Amino acid sequence: MRRMTLLKVLAAGLALAACVDDGGETAIALDENLQLGELTTEEATQLCDDVKEPMKLAKADQCDLVGLLNSSEIEDCVAIWRACLISANEPLTSTRCFTYDFEGCAVTVAEAKTCLIAMAGTLKALSCGSSLDLLQPPAECAGVRAICPSILENGEGF
Repeated sequence: MRRMTLLKVLAAGLALAACVDDGGETAIALDENLQLGELTTEEATQLCDDVKEPMKLAKADQCDLVGLLNSSEIEDCVAIWRACLISANEPLTSTRCFTYDFEGCAVTVAEAKTCLIAMAGTLKALSCGSSLDLLQPPAECAGVRAICPSILENGEGF
């Protein structure tokens, strides 16, 4: 159960972090106190752009998670990790930014950013020797879960 919860949170976070705006437009400064439900389309896209770099995971970090989710044995996890590293595909990535769950959400831009960056930090710290207890959404995401649970739970918003 814990694995599925974090996997949903991770997939959602990576989906948001992977959004890209190649339009060449100048970035807008977002008011950190704005609620996600108040953001215009342009502001929502800017939020995606703002968290893209801090949320970026190296392939090795992504493969650590794949190994942990697929085996509780260190040797098996390492084998999965190695296979993942040499694979041509990039695990757990997305090319879309799902912002439709922002509608009506009272989480602020600052809270969302803090949660996403903490999720990335948790994931970057994982290795095949990590305890599965680390596969929990970080404490920085508690407010996001309480205020707008669908954003973290449906695997498509964050």
